[in-house]
Amino acid sequence: MSNPIASQIRIVPVDLIRPGSNQARRHFDPAALEELARSIGESGVIQPIVLRTRVWGFELLAGERRWRAAQQAGLHDIPAVVRDDLDDDEAFVLGLIENLQRESLSPIETAAGLKRLGEAFELTHDQIGDRIGKSREYVSNYLRLLNLEAHVATLVNEGHVMLGHAKVLAGMPAADQLRFADEIVRHKLTVRQLERRVSQHRHPRPVFSPGKPGDWERLERQLSDLVGCPVAISLEKNGHGELRVSFHSLDELDGVIARLGYNPNT
Repeated sequence: MSNPIASQIRIVPVDLIRPGSNQARRHFDPAALEELARSIGESGVIQPIVLRTRVWGFELLAGERRWRAAQQAGLHDIPAVVRDDLDDDEAFVLGLIENLQRESLSPIETAAGLKRLGEAFELTHDQIGDRIGKSREYVSNYLRLLNLEAHVATLVNEGHVMLGHAKVLAGMPAADQLRFADEIVRHKLTVRQLERRVSQHRHPRPVFSPGKPGDWERLERQLSDLVGCPVAISLEKNGHGELRVSFHSLDELDGVIARLGYNPNT
């Protein structure tokens, strides 16, 4: 897509520029934009934006955040690379790739952009990845986010639900998405904690109520196999009791803790 003959750097009045209708990015964080505006006010625009010529002025293909910050900083002109050699699809791809390289898109914006790219050129997930320099897994994971319920997608875009959470939620029914998204926000769950809750929701553990001594012995054997150390259960008539796990070294204790799913770093 690069064509240096068709490209030329100009100093363009900011008021002659309008954002393209196919821009992948829709949300701009006001605080981050203000910070960039202060930087531009001090040092100017270091990286040119990318434009196409139109009868009414210039269409913005890439660099909308820099253009907005330049306006906010009070600049009248901005450096730009003019790419009149690009058709609509190529212009979209250029803007999408720049935003992906800068990691300036929200997860949902990235997903929508990848979908548009695949549809425009009839590409597989592998081919989309090749086009933007990413793996097939990267593409597939983002495209799955388009399955998110609208409210959950909004929480992702606003940063209340992180990308790792969203990947877990995307494969769930809408009602479960809403339920677990609420838990993520209210309890500030890590991704690992969310995965454990989802697993418990999908595979609830049966309530064990043994009645005969043989049942207790079987349960002790099963628990011993689970944790890798001897387990003993004692039960009193009032229903109180004790579950005792025996270990012979700190290494064995570490193994028991790991089998129980506890991670001190979570």
